[in-house]
Amino acid sequence: MNAKSTALKVAAAKVLTDIVTAGYEGVRADAEQAFGAARRDTGAKTLDVALPDGTSLGTISILAGPVERKVNASAVAAVVAQSENLVEELHPEALADPMLIEFVRDHMPHLLVSKLPDHALKAAYKAIDKDGCLTSPDGEKVKVAEITQGEVTGKFAYRPSKDAEAAIRKAWEQGDLQNLFTDLIRPALEAGKS
Repeated sequence: MNAKSTALKVAAAKVLTDIVTAGYEGVRADAEQAFGAARRDTGAKTLDVALPDGTSLGTISILAGPVERKVNASAVAAVVAQSENLVEELHPEALADPMLIEFVRDHMPHLLVSKLPDHALKAAYKAIDKDGCLTSPDGEKVKVAEITQGEVTGKFAYRPSKDAEAAIRKAWEQGDLQNLFTDLIRPALEAGKS
């Protein structure tokens, strides 16, 4: 193969890649509309994808809308304080001598600061459930956050089956996907016409 034919191959491959990419982006945008409607109207969370002959190509997972979480930090701290001992610390200007801490506790308690350990608060934030509740040490569910589920957008993720690539290649070679790919590429080609 000479340099001119190689250059033509590179140019054609790049242009076709761009056309297919643009086509895929259009198909994906249309799919998000359809999948969003399916999730909102029927509650569908997944769709199985298959060739006309039934060969599985994987699963489309239709994502829920974005979740907004407004946490009441005081409520979280109150729940954590029921199971964690408060840590007493001196203000930075004080020395960390244990005898001094005891002396200060007995004679100048206003210099002591009690706080919850950071690790306990971090663990508590992670333990907030989907309803915005945290379980206290006695098993009580305490509402500590407002969880707002956003509108379903139709965003999705495709998880191909292990045999999807081989099945697509076979279907392509047999001519079973030409109409699909023509429909994928045609809008991008027509949009690019001047």
